[in-house]
Amino acid sequence: MRAYLAISVSDRGNVIPGQVRDAARAAIGDAVPVPPDRWRTAEWFSPDGGVALLGWSNEPDEPPFPPPLRSAGGRVLGYCGYLAGEDDARVLLEAEDPGEASDGLGGCFSGFRADPSGFVALTSVTRACPVYYAEAGGMRFAASRALLAHLPARAAVTGLVRPEPAYDVPALHVIVRHGFFTSDHTPFQGVAAVPNAGTLTAPVGGLLKVAERPLPEQGEMPRGRRDAARLIAPLAEAMTEAVRPFTRHDRPMRLALSGGRDSRLIAAACHAAGVPFFGAVHGLADDPDVRIAERVAAVLGVECQVTLDRREQGAVVVPHPLRRAHGIVRTCEGMNSAYESVNGWAPFDPEPRSSGSGGERLRGGFLTDQKDLTPDGVRRRLQTIFLAQRALLGPESNALAHKSYEHWCARYEDEGIGVLDRLHMYYKTGRWLAGSHTATLMNWAYYHPFLDNRVVRAALALPVEWRLSEEPVAMLIRMFAPALHDVPLEGRRWRYERRRPAGVLELPGWWRRATPRAHRTPGFNWRRSYGRDLADLMRREIMSAPAELLELVDRSALETRLAEVPPRRPHQAWALLTLKTLLSNAWREPAPDLPEITVPVT
Repeated sequence: MRAYLAISVSDRGNVIPGQVRDAARAAIGDAVPVPPDRWRTAEWFSPDGGVALLGWSNEPDEPPFPPPLRSAGGRVLGYCGYLAGEDDARVLLEAEDPGEASDGLGGCFSGFRADPSGFVALTSVTRACPVYYAEAGGMRFAASRALLAHLPARAAVTGLVRPEPAYDVPALHVIVRHGFFTSDHTPFQGVAAVPNAGTLTAPVGGLLKVAERPLPEQGEMPRGRRDAARLIAPLAEAMTEAVRPFTRHDRPMRLALSGGRDSRLIAAACHAAGVPFFGAVHGLADDPDVRIAERVAAVLGVECQVTLDRREQGAVVVPHPLRRAHGIVRTCEGMNSAYESVNGWAPFDPEPRSSGSGGERLRGGFLTDQKDLTPDGVRRRLQTIFLAQRALLGPESNALAHKSYEHWCARYEDEGIGVLDRLHMYYKTGRWLAGSHTATLMNWAYYHPFLDNRVVRAALALPVEWRLSEEPVAMLIRMFAPALHDVPLEGRRWRYERRRPAGVLELPGWWRRATPRAHRTPGFNWRRSYGRDLADLMRREIMSAPAELLELVDRSALETRLAEVPPRRPHQAWALLTLKTLLSNAWREPAPDLPEITVPVT
């Protein structure tokens, strides 16, 4: 991965103080859990000392991996993630408006550009690679990690090289509700996330500004097959281009394959573009995901590596919850719950990897599991997104949440059901996925075709009702790999033909596409179905949290919730354990040396 921090002074003639420079260099140790000796660093300072851009990389110092910083014409540029085109970095360096120029580029990225006049930071349409910003002590900060912006900003007002974080406790109510942010706030005071397709400008001697660039306008529903083919042509082209970056590597791409829709489309696009890849799937031998993934690979003539899971018997041995919470806070900066499974640091592996992650963007986001599309149904979904767990949270938290709910209800009146698609992109992709995205980027050369800037823009231009039908995805698979058209899906049929085939001529294929009967052995999720011992451990740790966390919730409701065995809503217990680890600053210390625990299988 690559990480960046841009700094500029507010007023002309000022310089970045030495303690802020030192704090900036030290902040990477708190911001990303990569060992210090694995970083390659690069720094640029303007001649007058008023602007800086710092970069870190733990990637190999060889192609196809870019250097942390590149410069031309008095400007310097760094970008997170990847750009699809070989010449795209030059485009961002030379463009008068790099944000506007980025809208035409492929890849999953964020960018930071600086020169003696100040800096610009930008996000792509999905902001899976985020930008965070702060303003303090007469300086502006923008970074790829929230702590990279927050800690130097704190140094600017405290004068300390390693200052204590200052937490925005009221904003953390969203973590208790869902385990991720449904807003642009962060856990840290004064630090916010730049919006999707956002441009942050910080000119020396001018005002700090954040602007949202326009998203594509949705077109009309197709009028017949020929019109449908015309409408998806830009998306088909974008998908083909989105898988070409895999060919920069000297080995095939590892695709996490399943029996579902999204990874199948990536496989089909690679097949059509002639991109070498192989499938990788794990599960039980009789799992439909495993059996169908093997069939997809066989149809395309590629290898499929299968890792069989062991059946749980009696009990599972797992890391201590405090170690789990420590790892998730270190990796996701307190913006994801320890309920999530996120990889810890490992030496960087340059093997190109991908998955179907982000495929909901082509299928309607939160609409994909929204059965009731009436106004009352949509408003209930908005309540779930913004007002969940009202009984557990305190009055101040619920008042903040209600403002967000009312805002999105008003947007629903103007935009219709498309708000559920946008909300998924803004917060599920742009906040939940962005937090865990670090775990993939710091360990692997990971690519996300469904988060590719051009792919998402082409998808957003299609009417959301059509995307919800899943017909565009089915059409793309048929276009890229016709032999996959009649391979059944795991779980359920394509939505557009769930009850009947699209036409009489489709009837034989429709029968062939019937989803196989599942013989899956029921799994055991210890994070959800734990017994008294783990429940008592979670309760003790949560109830010993800093006072400000316990003031965020209704204490009586919390004690009732934590006494439930098995827990009815375990997500909230994991979220609260995460916040305890965050607010106590335990994450700044080495991981606790605690033994593994045994959880009986129930």
